[in-house]
Amino acid sequence: MKVYTKTGDNGTTSLIGGRRVSKSDIRLEIYGTLDELSSFLGMLKCNTIPDDDIRNISKIQEILTKINMLYASPDEATVAKFQFDTKDILWMEAEIDRISVTLPPVTDFLIPGTNRANALANICRTICRRAERNVYKMQLFEIQQKAAVFLNRLSDYLFVLGRKLE
Repeated sequence: MKVYTKTGDNGTTSLIGGRRVSKSDIRLEIYGTLDELSSFLGMLKCNTIPDDDIRNISKIQEILTKINMLYASPDEATVAKFQFDTKDILWMEAEIDRISVTLPPVTDFLIPGTNRANALANICRTICRRAERNVYKMQLFEIQQKAAVFLNRLSDYLFVLGRKLE
């Protein structure tokens, strides 16, 4: 099977279900940004970081793949075919709390880059924030809104993870 199809040569692509849209459609911006985030999370895992953080990042990448399907769907009926477990939001909050209790209070703006892992965690955080901003440029179905809440928590998680990795 060839990787190239030539169907996008005119500036359009297919959403889940086959509906063609412009490559500038906000859905593509969202799932492209989440794909970028997942790639940088993969790079973060390649650093010398604790095993529990590697496991968490792998789980986050799996969740992001599911979230991508929600935003790559053209209508509510297609979105309804996919699941987003709101327990993932609770898990993310628990991880933020678990890490936060080990850190000193923030008293000033933090400058990323105390080491490679810290810098990458902060790159991931900013990409996640961009994805979240883009999500709110579209009309959200209920399950997409829940996924947006996860993205908000994820950026908070990446902030505390970056602090932990300093």
